[in-house]
Amino acid sequence: MAGVTGRQADIAFAKFATNSWGVAASVTKGIYFSSDGGLKFSPSIVVDDAFGQVFTEQAEVGNVPPVSPNFGGVDRFDDYNYVWEALAMGSPATVTISTSAGGQTTSWQHIIDLAPNTDGLGLTAAIDKVAYVDELTSAKVTGWREELGDGGMMRQTYKTIGTYPTNISSTNTRSTVAGATYPALGNRIFAKGGTFRMNLNTAGALGAGDVVKIESVAFEWDRPQDAPNVFGQNFVDEPADNGFPTFRVEVSYPRLTANLANSLHAGLRAGTAFKADLTFLGNFINSTDQYKKLYQWPYLQLAQDGFEAPLVGANQVKPKAIFEARIAQTSPTGMAFINPFRLTRTMVNSVHAFS
Repeated sequence: MAGVTGRQADIAFAKFATNSWGVAASVTKGIYFSSDGGLKFSPSIVVDDAFGQVFTEQAEVGNVPPVSPNFGGVDRFDDYNYVWEALAMGSPATVTISTSAGGQTTSWQHIIDLAPNTDGLGLTAAIDKVAYVDELTSAKVTGWREELGDGGMMRQTYKTIGTYPTNISSTNTRSTVAGATYPALGNRIFAKGGTFRMNLNTAGALGAGDVVKIESVAFEWDRPQDAPNVFGQNFVDEPADNGFPTFRVEVSYPRLTANLANSLHAGLRAGTAFKADLTFLGNFINSTDQYKKLYQWPYLQLAQDGFEAPLVGANQVKPKAIFEARIAQTSPTGMAFINPFRLTRTMVNSVHAFS
């Protein structure tokens, strides 16, 4: 008899109501991840090690430690990943029309900024594994990593911290997961549609002359969280900020040049401030707008381990730089914000991330 395969599995989620940690929401949005993120029910099995017994007696089930599955998949221009990004960042602006023309598809702009905290925000996820449904009742998105994948496709991995999975939920069943709305599988984001630009934080707005040839880019956003077990429940209380958020941007260059070496070495010595953006463009939505994903960093500095140029045999020396995003004292030219990071999407979805 054949077993269950990933071809039969579906994953769906829903943003839960504000301050509803521990209460499952009914999932409504389908999402295309490549695995269940390592989600596993692992309660503490408590053994009494008291003196006076030859062998340990029966164990009991204690608290359930927080689970930390990492859900990942292909990055797309118009799917529900923008909700996960907004939950990680915490501050999506009102959705606005980007371009509207008679007889053409309207394009919508979504801007997501970093919030000081993400208190009260989270999601419920449910994974239909055919034999049963794994429900992660409550989880917070604590960051994500974007990186280059096979064939030039961009991939995302979301970090979460949550309660625990259950397979006996009455809120999310197979029919609930199947009834969610699933976006199209196509419309993927590729490096061939990407442009990376960088100049000094104090320089003029980024332009065509600031385009940098890079071989790969990866960035990782992480919001440290504390998730305590509290009296009166066996699962962790809602996680809350426990340290400064971090944002690292890793850039690999195709070959070492004198200009590149001199500028990066000088930048590392002097703590030079840069600004940068990364734009991905897709198909045209209408005669004016293309699908777009724009990442902006108003203040970047090289990290302590921020530059390396390994020499291996007779190969090209391909340097790598690691930048850390920080808050800017003033908004630089061309970026009207000071927070370390902003994400702007142009797509046909007009629904606010938290609706």
